[in-house]
Amino acid sequence: PGINQLLQRHLFGDLFARGILDRKDREISTVAALASLDGVDAQLKAHIGIATNVGLTAVQLTDVAAVLGETVGAPQRQSAEAAIRAVLP
Repeated sequence: PGINQLLQRHLFGDLFARGILDRKDREISTVAALASLDGVDAQLKAHIGIATNVGLTAVQLTDVAAVLGETVGAPQRQSAEAAIRAVLP
């Protein structure tokens, strides 16, 4: 619930407008957050695509999924990996 509230309040608002995170870091954060939520598969896939558009590679996104698996849990890793497989060749 906390991450969902953060996303709703700050995804396109004050947090990213501050210039603290560059575009790659924003997408890493967004992909990680979305992979941790249920029912947001379409958004997760969209952000995988956006992440590659801002310069992240498939390897880097797979690394994000691995970190999720180590720090959050296997379901989050699996969610990220499934989205990566669905979007990237």
